[in-house]
Amino acid sequence: MVIGERFAWGHLQKTAGNATLLMFELLPRLIVFADPWEDEEKHSSFAERAEQVEGKLLAANLRRLPSWTLSWAQFRARRGKRPDGTQIQMNSPHQMVAVPRADRLLLRLTADGRYEVDRWLRMEQLTEDFIALVAELTDLTDEERSRIAESPEVHGLDYDHEYANWFTPEQVRHLYENNPVWAKLEERVYGDLALLDE
Repeated sequence: MVIGERFAWGHLQKTAGNATLLMFELLPRLIVFADPWEDEEKHSSFAERAEQVEGKLLAANLRRLPSWTLSWAQFRARRGKRPDGTQIQMNSPHQMVAVPRADRLLLRLTADGRYEVDRWLRMEQLTEDFIALVAELTDLTDEERSRIAESPEVHGLDYDHEYANWFTPEQVRHLYENNPVWAKLEERVYGDLALLDE
């Protein structure tokens, strides 16, 4: 989480959070507190930091649900370990879409919707949305805008990111049906859902 005098940004997993933290670090005058990116506390919910975020503009990143689901599955298969130390196998596309994992993490961040996020930064337009957010908080120089735009991707996993190569149209519909909170939010923020044509 990154907390400033007037805002708090929550780190929702697999939505370019570390890249966003790097962008914030280009503007240290905004930061009162920031969790280190190697610390799992960075994924704290707004409720867990209630005193620090009270009355502030709340922000977080968002991503298209099929892309998020695929990214989560890739990450879990590469980094996840069972209690006995063996590697977790990657879920099949059928398994990926069958659970409300995205809704669970989203509702955890917002404490079951008790905390309303004021600004959603779309991962696919992260630079544009990040600049729009911080421009509300401080005056940006042209040099700062350029440095933000040139900020590198962080921890991008190497895999086929085109979710149409993983999921059928029916599976994508099923994924949205199983994550209705995320689906409603995505439709509001993006204007539609990332459904595949039949």
